[in-house]
Amino acid sequence: MLVAGSALLGALGTSAQAVTIDPSSSTAGWTPIAYASVLPDAADDQATGIPEADIVGNAANPAAYFRFDDAGTPSGTDGFIAFRVRIGADKNPAGFDHFLGVGVDANSDGALDLFLAVDNSGNPDRLGIFDAGAGANTSPSTTSINSSPLFSYALSVSNYHFGAVNATIDPSATSFDVDADANNDYFVSFVIPFANVVSALSAQGVNGVDDASPMRFVFGSSTQPNALNQDLGGPTGGTSSTQTWGQLGAMSNTLTSSGGFVPTPEPGTASLVALGLLALAVRTDHRRREPETTT
Repeated sequence: MLVAGSALLGALGTSAQAVTIDPSSSTAGWTPIAYASVLPDAADDQATGIPEADIVGNAANPAAYFRFDDAGTPSGTDGFIAFRVRIGADKNPAGFDHFLGVGVDANSDGALDLFLAVDNSGNPDRLGIFDAGAGANTSPSTTSINSSPLFSYALSVSNYHFGAVNATIDPSATSFDVDADANNDYFVSFVIPFANVVSALSAQGVNGVDDASPMRFVFGSSTQPNALNQDLGGPTGGTSSTQTWGQLGAMSNTLTSSGGFVPTPEPGTASLVALGLLALAVRTDHRRREPETTT
């Protein structure tokens, strides 16, 4: 499925989506995650009192970001999917040492189908795709995570980054300490092969997913890979709530190929798209206004 901008770029022989994802890259190339009714996240609402597990953000400083790279091929199921989450601090020992999961609702039924995650809660540290548990998975109280990953990846500079929020990685930031706890905020960023996500979803009966499919996300942290029991992105607290993810305000807005799934174009591409679309619009309008000729 192509949107107008993608179709125009295809005609010009350029792909806006073939942008390799660097997990340490500036947020200028990432899409902020938006919610329907709440701010990105309330500060200092982690259930265990650990600021390193506290997802933080406000209207000017998003708590979570998304990015997608389609590998520049015609296939809709290859490439990479990436997430970036802002947390309140890095506490001793240095380095992120929790579980940070992104629950995926890939068929818009309100239930979480999979978790894409950083699992630094045990040994070894890793990225993984985890199946949701046997419950309804429609609220914090009905959601669990199968702790054995369907896919697992060793951490590397190409798929993982944990670093302080600063003017280089977040040039539009209005604060580097959103929760005002005298600790610099940190970004946890990770990249996962999209083909494995599609395969894992298919194994759960969610078929036909590609890079144009709408998805919604729930972000959460925990002490181990079996639940999201420390903090949730969006609401204040709520890690044991019986409200649905949507009622609680923890389910993100839907991202699709015309929104979140299309990453920020390469430098110069956005201007090219805009000029091309403007030219097409002017040309169409000119044709409509030409007077009819009579013989």
